[in-house]
Amino acid sequence: MVQYGGTSAFLGVTGLVCLAAFLAIFPGLVGMIIKRKMEHSSAWGMVIWIPALWIAKDLVIEKIFSGFPWCLIGYSQYKNIYFTQVAEIGGIHLVSFLVIAVNVLLYEFLKTKNKKILIALLGVCLIIYGSGYWLLQKQGRLSAAVPWHRAGIVQPNSNHDQLFNFANTQKILDKLFNDSLTLKKQGAELVVWPEFTVPIYPLQTLFYKEQFTAFSGRFVPILAGFTDFRNADNVFNSAMLFNGERIEKYDKFHLTPFGEYVLFRRWLFFVKKITDQIGDFTFGKTLHNLEFAGHQLATPICYEVIYPELTRELVVQGADVIVTISNDSWFGRSSAPYQHLAMAVFRSIENRRFLLRSTSNGISALVDPAGRIIYQSPLHKADSFLASFQYLQHKTIFTRCGYLFPYFCFFLILADRIWALLRKLKKQFHQP
Repeated sequence: MVQYGGTSAFLGVTGLVCLAAFLAIFPGLVGMIIKRKMEHSSAWGMVIWIPALWIAKDLVIEKIFSGFPWCLIGYSQYKNIYFTQVAEIGGIHLVSFLVIAVNVLLYEFLKTKNKKILIALLGVCLIIYGSGYWLLQKQGRLSAAVPWHRAGIVQPNSNHDQLFNFANTQKILDKLFNDSLTLKKQGAELVVWPEFTVPIYPLQTLFYKEQFTAFSGRFVPILAGFTDFRNADNVFNSAMLFNGERIEKYDKFHLTPFGEYVLFRRWLFFVKKITDQIGDFTFGKTLHNLEFAGHQLATPICYEVIYPELTRELVVQGADVIVTISNDSWFGRSSAPYQHLAMAVFRSIENRRFLLRSTSNGISALVDPAGRIIYQSPLHKADSFLASFQYLQHKTIFTRCGYLFPYFCFFLILADRIWALLRKLKKQFHQP
């Protein structure tokens, strides 16, 4: 807010503290409940109850006030390849559940030195890693005979807050077209540019639209992120697929609060006065895929990729590959670009799809259906690379059965609390 939004340091720090205080309410309440529960429950019960409570809390954070499910516990395991494979069964929330369960068992063993708990701990780890190995082998067999394709990924190392200048904009576009042509010569069937590469409206400006239709028709189709400015009340953050005269578009369905629109605008009327960089975009009307060469492309834009349910729905609709574009330049030099990539990795595992990721200045990547990062570009450096991938159609348990596991945890905890309340009322009723 200070560096990019033009606010004062005081207001920037105040906003940060308020957001942190709000988010801290949830783990704080969970911690209080866990402490009380542990005083009256066995270690074995806690192995299920504590993880379930934490997942229920994560679900609330994901759904309330547009959601902020950033860096859930399970994301810490994104490089732990055999551990993460169970995400194809219960998603990131199952991975978080197991991480917490293992840590509860470890804590109870260190506290009690009980050999039965140690055996249980080793058994749980053996089951998780054994299942992960089996699931990994199964995925390899399912995709072994599927043909391979190539896409080009461009990371221009562009600046998010650049102002429009005709000469400079055309220079950037020419560089992007040249990079795309090079990738085409190397075998790319499609070239992906990131979100908001240049400040233009290609669907509203004939001069730029003709460049895209001519280039994509003569050389290689381009998927890129631009603003679709229809009128003052319809401004969309869009992924546009240029394929000759044919243009397809996906409008961002889940906008970023306080980044692309003002949440609770009626009550937070002062926010627009605090920062001059908050966008005012319109929500996309439908969640849908883009069609390319007889295949369906899921194109979650930026922040959308951290929502498991959203990407899952696109795969349910028939997406064969996930192509996500982002503008992570807002993060500056911080851990956030690495965190964003770590979260995107799990969308591959959950749905067993290749993930192609193009960002403005990092980290662009190719991720395989097992969640392995095959290639990642350097941060804050221009880069372009070929991504070999497969169009896959097999649907996982996570994809088929819906986003059920966190809801199961939520209702399990809710039932437990209702049962505890009923027992308390019954006890009070029978007291003399």
